[in-house]
Amino acid sequence: MNSADALLTVRQLQELLQVDRITIYRMLNDGRLQGFKVGGQWRFSREAIESWLQEQRGREKDEPLSETEERPSPTLETLPLPCVRAIQDILAQALNVGVVTTEVGGLPLTPIANCSDFCDLVLSSEVGRQRCIASWQVSVAAPGKATRPFTCHAGLRYISCRIEAQGRFVGAVHAGQYLAEPPGEEFPSVQVPELATACGLDVHDLQQALDRIPVLDENRQQQLVVLLNKTAEVFSEIGEERLALLNRLQRIAEITQL
Repeated sequence: MNSADALLTVRQLQELLQVDRITIYRMLNDGRLQGFKVGGQWRFSREAIESWLQEQRGREKDEPLSETEERPSPTLETLPLPCVRAIQDILAQALNVGVVTTEVGGLPLTPIANCSDFCDLVLSSEVGRQRCIASWQVSVAAPGKATRPFTCHAGLRYISCRIEAQGRFVGAVHAGQYLAEPPGEEFPSVQVPELATACGLDVHDLQQALDRIPVLDENRQQQLVVLLNKTAEVFSEIGEERLALLNRLQRIAEITQL
């Protein structure tokens, strides 16, 4: 390495530390960085900077981070919910199904897009709401990102897919509120009287709402599987990008506080 390669400019140091120019000058002023001027321009010893960085990395390994110093990890905050909601709304309108994004435990993170009258009635009851949450939780309880068709507690069909960031399960997207066959004596999957009694709802109102539930043939169900997989992949990619940004911001904050 020649003498020129052994010295870093301010711009090169910015790229190495992933901080802005103002931060570099602030660290110079308070003594956290050591540099010298050549022809009026700041220069920094590459060897000294690399040694300093190595020391900081060693300190991070040796000293457990406090709760406030921990690196951001994949959590609910990984998902920008306004963006998630906009995408799920498009999916719901395109296929005329209900779509909701939930946390790991099944609790909704977004309002249900294109929610049916039937599900609106069920969710208006606390019993019905808790049953829906339990259904969403169970639908993605098994490991893996594969889409899973299932029948909810009310007898409607759903398809669910996990959202993962850095290999960690952070949420799920569920699309459904449909039937595979028209309701009737030969397909009594929805037990209206029992459901109405459990949720404290009017049987007649619930039955009328059930009659308006869409029936999807096999082709439309397959289309739903494909689009839901793509939607979950997009949500996962968004989460990865957001997590990378949060990690970078955390690193900048740590460097400026050293």
